[in-house]
Amino acid sequence: MIISRLICSAIVTCSLSFTVYSQKAKPWTAWSRKEVEKTLNDSAWAQTQSETDTTSMTYSPTVTPTTAARREDSRISDASKVESGATNAPMTIKYRIRFLSAKPVREAFARMVLLAQQKTDDAFTSQLQSFVDRDFSDYIVVAVTIEGTDRRYLGPAAEAFNGATLETLKKNVYLERKDGKRLELMEYRAPSADGMGAKFIFPRTTDGQPFLSGDDTVRFAAEMSEKVKLNTKYKLGDMMYEGKLEY
Repeated sequence: MIISRLICSAIVTCSLSFTVYSQKAKPWTAWSRKEVEKTLNDSAWAQTQSETDTTSMTYSPTVTPTTAARREDSRISDASKVESGATNAPMTIKYRIRFLSAKPVREAFARMVLLAQQKTDDAFTSQLQSFVDRDFSDYIVVAVTIEGTDRRYLGPAAEAFNGATLETLKKNVYLERKDGKRLELMEYRAPSADGMGAKFIFPRTTDGQPFLSGDDTVRFAAEMSEKVKLNTKYKLGDMMYEGKLEY
C-alpha cells in the first residue's frame, strides 16, 4: 500500500512538472486561453484578491411564531432594498494584481490580444513581441485591474484608482521584503484604454543593489481608500522563468 502511494505521488509530481515545463517551453503565441488566464490570475507573478459585500442583500428569514408578526415589515423593507438595487446575491469584486514587469505576464497579455483577433499577420505579432521584449531593467511595475458585476461596488473602487495621484499614494503603497525593508512608490499611472489597469512603478534598485533577489518573498500593499486595500505576497523562488528571476 505504501509503495503504491509513493508511485502515485511520483506520477502526479511528474505530471505537474511536465505541464509547467510544456507551458514555458512553447512560445507564447501558442499558449491556450487557459494558460493565459492561469498566468494572469493565479501564478507566481499574478494573484487575485477577492472582496465580498453582503450589506445590500435581501433576506427571506424562516417564519416562526416570533417572526410572523414582523413579516409584513420585513417585506416592505426588502422591497425598498430591491428598489435601491439590492439582490439576493452578495456583491463580489476581484482585483487582479500582476507584475507587469515580469516577462510571462507580458506574454500572457500579448497572447490574450492575439486570441481576441479574428485575423492576425506577422507585422501585428511582431508589434506584440516588441511589447513582450520591452526593457524593464530599471523598474518594477505592478498592474492592477478590477472585475465585478455590480456597479454600486465597482464605482467606488474605480474612483479610488482613477482619482489617485502619486502624492496621495506615496505613504500607502509599497513593496516590502521579508526583512521588513520597503520600497517606495516612484510613479503612478491611472487605468487607461490598454486594458492592463492601474500601474504602480517602483525603482528596481536601491543603494545600487537590486531590491529583490534570492529565494525570499515580496509583499505588495496599497491602500487606495478606506475600503480599497490590497495586500498580496509572492515567493521569489517561484518566479524563475527561462533561467532567470522575473519580476
